[in-house]
Amino acid sequence: MDKRTLRTRRVALLLTLLALIVAACDSDSAVEQPTPLPPDVLRLLFTYGSEKDAWVKAVTRTFNAANQRIASGKRVVVEPVPVGSVEGGMDIVEGRAQPALWSPASRLTLPVVNEANLAANGKPLVEESECRDLVISPTVIAMWRPMAEALGYPEKAIGWADLLKLATSPNGWADYGKPQWGRFRFGHTHPDFSNSGLQSIVAIAYAATGKQRGMTPEDIAKPDVQQFMREIESSIAHYGRSTGFFGEAMALRGTPYLSAAVLYENIVIENNSDPIKRSRLEFPLVAIYPKEGALLTDHPACIPDMPYMTAELREAAELYRKFLLEEAQQRRALEFGFRPADPSIPLTAPFTPENGVDPRQPQTTLAVPSAATIRAIRELWEQQKRPVNLTMVFDISGSMRERNRMENARNGAAAFVDQLSDSDRLTLIAFNDKQTVVFDDLPVGPNRERMKREILSLIPGGGTALYDSIAFAIERQQERLSRDAINALVVMTDGEDNQSKRFLDATALMDRFGMTAESEVDISIFTIGYDLNEAGLRPLRIIAERGRGAFYEGKVENIREVYLEISTFF
Repeated sequence: MDKRTLRTRRVALLLTLLALIVAACDSDSAVEQPTPLPPDVLRLLFTYGSEKDAWVKAVTRTFNAANQRIASGKRVVVEPVPVGSVEGGMDIVEGRAQPALWSPASRLTLPVVNEANLAANGKPLVEESECRDLVISPTVIAMWRPMAEALGYPEKAIGWADLLKLATSPNGWADYGKPQWGRFRFGHTHPDFSNSGLQSIVAIAYAATGKQRGMTPEDIAKPDVQQFMREIESSIAHYGRSTGFFGEAMALRGTPYLSAAVLYENIVIENNSDPIKRSRLEFPLVAIYPKEGALLTDHPACIPDMPYMTAELREAAELYRKFLLEEAQQRRALEFGFRPADPSIPLTAPFTPENGVDPRQPQTTLAVPSAATIRAIRELWEQQKRPVNLTMVFDISGSMRERNRMENARNGAAAFVDQLSDSDRLTLIAFNDKQTVVFDDLPVGPNRERMKREILSLIPGGGTALYDSIAFAIERQQERLSRDAINALVVMTDGEDNQSKRFLDATALMDRFGMTAESEVDISIFTIGYDLNEAGLRPLRIIAERGRGAFYEGKVENIREVYLEISTFF
């Protein structure tokens, strides 16, 4: 994609808060064509936020087994397809999917997607007042119980102002008598990809303005609001696409990885109530319902107003939605850590203090802002988010000649560069049996096109000194660590190490640099095992785990998507 085309597309998508979603999903967001059904069966496609996937699939099996029919006598068969909240809406707007029912994670998504459909098709996608909430899960700040207790939990109400104080203090947890905990490390997902990320920056903006509703673009433009956003974001370890990733990573990596993260209440319940998951926790997690107010993840179920919607599809969608709201399905939501949308159903177990939640909270809920205000918040976040100080470690060994590996990997890495912000800094180290610094610590903005040209001109040859090359990159990164930036490596290799002299395995490498799940080393390492067998993937998993990043298995067919997925962490 040339620069002019990319910039045009970004501007258009920014107006709908989707700058990165469409770029990341063009190749795989279309729903597969279904198998033809008998003429007396009506297929109903249901796309929904993946957060409620387990509940949806459980109750949909019950629906499909019941042979429910519409007035014409056709039996309705529901096909449930989980998809990102805003991504699912844009799939409808841009014609990639034709669901009869769509349920994003939050009503916060509706004005964004409605505005996009108004621009594309001349009318809103859905009538917001006609959408029905299916289940509810407040968006919370998940924190380790001892850390929450240091802030006054559960007696004292905790909020974004407390996190701001921690984020800006050079002493970190020492201010609360806990110097052994180091600095405060925070996480939330990327707002262009994740509902909880969008909710995070909206909640931060609300806290900065002191409002619970009626927030305007003029409020967002105030210097104190900008400063509040910048200082909260300064504590971010990294971003990401999946709320579930943060929940899983916190459980596996413990307190040194993150002090707190924005999660859904149901994820806190799941980690504490499941015996296997609880056994992995260093400490129990607790849900902090911010005293400034919380946003509800209310999972509205909406019938799109699109030309493909026939009278039969609408009838079937209403039949299925009514089923989801019946008492039996609503009570089943409790099993999965969701609050029923039906307020007459009491919040019994697992909604208990032992599972880190309080069914009496939140006391204050925040209103969904206008689309214009959400746009202003998104633009503010882009300006104030934590930049990245990044090194790409790229395999150019001879085996990269096979099966179009090099061509596809070069294209994926170039697409990755397109997603970085102008203020980010990037180094490229190409390696085979030696290391070559192709460009070094350059700001992305004025050098983006040069960076892509350099990547696209890489030529394969030679052996694979993987461990020594990662060591080389870590040492250079340590020389320029920035407290104000996300410091990270992205390592891609298609071969097992056969040329390293300093380090012979992943464990020795990570031991040398003191990188463990418990360390305070402020470098995250993301690894891609490219067309590798399991023996080759294993050390890359170790490096990503101990480097507090993430591991991805890449193939020739999906390496571009893998690079784009990793870009969401920044």
